[in-house]
Amino acid sequence: MKSKFNKQSMITFLKKEAVLVIATALALCSCIVVPPSKAYFNYIDFRVLSLLFCLMLIVAGFRSIYLFDILAEKLLKYAHTIRRASLMFILLCFWGSMVITNDVALILFVPFSIFTLKKYMSGRTFIFLIVLETLGANLGSMFTPIGNPQNLYIFSTYQMNPLIFFRTMFPYAGISFILLLLSAFLFPKTTIDTKEIKSLKRSLKPYAFSYLFYTVLFLFALATVIRIFSFEITLVICIIFVFVLNKRLFLQVDYYLLLTFIAFFIFVGNLGQISQIQNGIQSILQSHEIAVSILLSQIISNVPATLLLSHFTDNGIRLLIGVNLGGLGTLIASMASLISYKFYAKEKESRNLSYFLWFTCFNLVFLGILLLLVAL
Repeated sequence: MKSKFNKQSMITFLKKEAVLVIATALALCSCIVVPPSKAYFNYIDFRVLSLLFCLMLIVAGFRSIYLFDILAEKLLKYAHTIRRASLMFILLCFWGSMVITNDVALILFVPFSIFTLKKYMSGRTFIFLIVLETLGANLGSMFTPIGNPQNLYIFSTYQMNPLIFFRTMFPYAGISFILLLLSAFLFPKTTIDTKEIKSLKRSLKPYAFSYLFYTVLFLFALATVIRIFSFEITLVICIIFVFVLNKRLFLQVDYYLLLTFIAFFIFVGNLGQISQIQNGIQSILQSHEIAVSILLSQIISNVPATLLLSHFTDNGIRLLIGVNLGGLGTLIASMASLISYKFYAKEKESRNLSYFLWFTCFNLVFLGILLLLVAL
């Protein structure tokens, strides 16, 4: 009986944490080629990990004071239909990512949308919602220098003129916005019967103190995203505040997601140490920046691809286009995509294989359309 239980538990773990298992396997394989050393610590982006950790704590804190419950009730009564509510969440990810980055937008809005709409949707339509929210965040974030890490890096490294940056990315963001609007027709125009929405009769007044502190923490996190504060300060403040307010929130952090990021950092860092790979990139990159950026992003994700390729090209504009379009495609093409997938995989009725297939299909369609702009 115990053996059967352990086997079943292992199968369940492998299904829910498939990306972590794959990332760990890749990291371990790369360790054979590049033996572990102190240099491994330089691979890991502790700033990104700290921000993810803090934001997951803050979102859990808001959830503990029923903020999402109250907002969900108000949103559904306003939206009236499944289609309108779905589009609202997709566009929240699209516009929000331009200011608060794609990963932060997904951490905030995907759990909110799951909580709000999952009981009104079938399995496939539910997958469409999460996939399109992910696309919205990745596509919206390409339009601003602070929308995602690769943009901020390119904008700073190549000392890019803001007008040139916006002019370069505007066509891609504009077409993306139109595609996302059209995607609303994938959702049923079913009316949400407001009589079925049970009034929660809850108010934030009893939690005013906690709400104030979680809001302050959230503002600290956003300020850290745009580098007003150091991530070390924000991490310490967040840990202390949450420990005092509600230490049980630490149990709600997705530590497997953080481990997944660490595994990918190690894998990508080791790839960058292999001279044959570096020489191969240098030989094919010249005048093929966009194509190489897109292809490489599918394997190691677009942020590490940016860091790697920037050493071999002076054409920041083509690299900017390539790594942003490269965020579309595989699940690891943009590390932010792992965040929304993890939220979906936690659901009891999740269909992980279907999610992978639909995610890849939607991403390839959007990528193909945006590539037409490159060809023009």
